[in-house]
Amino acid sequence: MRLINTSTYALHQSNEQEVFTSPEYAILSHRWTGSEVTFQMLSSADWRAANLHGPAMRKIRDACTKARERKQPLKWLWVDTCCINKLDPEELASSLNSMFEWYYRATVCYAYLSDVEWSPSRRQMSKTLDEAAQKDKDRPNQESVWFERGWTLQELLAPRYMEFYDRNWNFMGTKESLADFLESVTGIAKSYLTGASDFRQASVATRMSWMAGRTTTLAEDIAYGMLGLLNINMTIYYGEGPKAFMRLQKTLMENSTDETIFAWTAPPKGLACFRKHSQTPRWSPQSWGLLAPSPDCFSKYRDLTVLPDLYVPRLSGGYRFMQQGVQFQMPMKSGTELTNFFGLPRKDVTLPLNCWRTADDGKLYNVNIQLSKDGAVYKRIGCDDLVQKKGSKPKTNSVMGVDQVITRPLTIGQPDFVIPLK
Repeated sequence: MRLINTSTYALHQSNEQEVFTSPEYAILSHRWTGSEVTFQMLSSADWRAANLHGPAMRKIRDACTKARERKQPLKWLWVDTCCINKLDPEELASSLNSMFEWYYRATVCYAYLSDVEWSPSRRQMSKTLDEAAQKDKDRPNQESVWFERGWTLQELLAPRYMEFYDRNWNFMGTKESLADFLESVTGIAKSYLTGASDFRQASVATRMSWMAGRTTTLAEDIAYGMLGLLNINMTIYYGEGPKAFMRLQKTLMENSTDETIFAWTAPPKGLACFRKHSQTPRWSPQSWGLLAPSPDCFSKYRDLTVLPDLYVPRLSGGYRFMQQGVQFQMPMKSGTELTNFFGLPRKDVTLPLNCWRTADDGKLYNVNIQLSKDGAVYKRIGCDDLVQKKGSKPKTNSVMGVDQVITRPLTIGQPDFVIPLK
């Protein structure tokens, strides 16, 4: 990890023990523009001398000033544009997997909204945003593009203390004081923003829904920007495009038993996360596999939960990813869920998931998905909706007077994205 000296603007390695007398540092969250200072620029003393008071350094210079002017001044600042040598693939990969931790460990995170001019009347601004949010609850119009970027999601959630500033570095408020406003814009519950609840305890579907509609410059960063939120690490490959999101889900399956990852539907507005990329994948919303093609598929499912008291362990190894797709252990009452009276495979079956929703009537509903036989494997059908069944008792079979959950394996095929050739 490299840090900027807030007085000299020189870069230093964090393992230089003689330099770092205190581990405290500030960190910057911002939206990249066309003229950002790179590692190669800032590491050159000649470049710093020639450009210190120029427009390119303004954002870094102002952030350093804020850090120095604190009641307890901070000597160090981290900025993603210039503290990582992006020409070194190994360093870049390590940094992307560490970035969530760096934002969490920072004494303060400065969120710089370069396209906002703050009005002293916060109440008026909140009202305007609330009205915009009512027009489209899944994707409200934002005051700042900062709220639409993929990387700023973890930069909003990871810091323990965060201050917001407008384009002129006027103080707007802290994450805690702006929590109601931030909840209305992002759809993230206030308790997660303030730290009253640990957002990592939210279901996978809930956390995926927070990324819905956000964009990144590179398609792969939709996946890499969620590593810290999902508490996983991945090998970084630039060049695979939207397939990185599929690999993210496979990695998550190896580290989690949260089945809300399979509870998604085709987004009515398409794969918005990839709308700015030339590698927008082709896929079939009518029939697909178990893994979603984009975080947009979770936009309607912020309320999905996993209830430990109702969770039914999947016997014989649970689920796993195979060459043909995902193999699931399906709970059954009898052998006829997968085969008919004559022992032949049923064409259509319903797969219950270990996740639930609470309906408007206050009753609990178990979430299921529809599958259809397709050769040697099943495929998911009806991807435009989830099947909700009242109640939550697992299917059991009485053996010698004792109710036992029985299972049969079934494999759901997982198609690959087809990236159109130009």
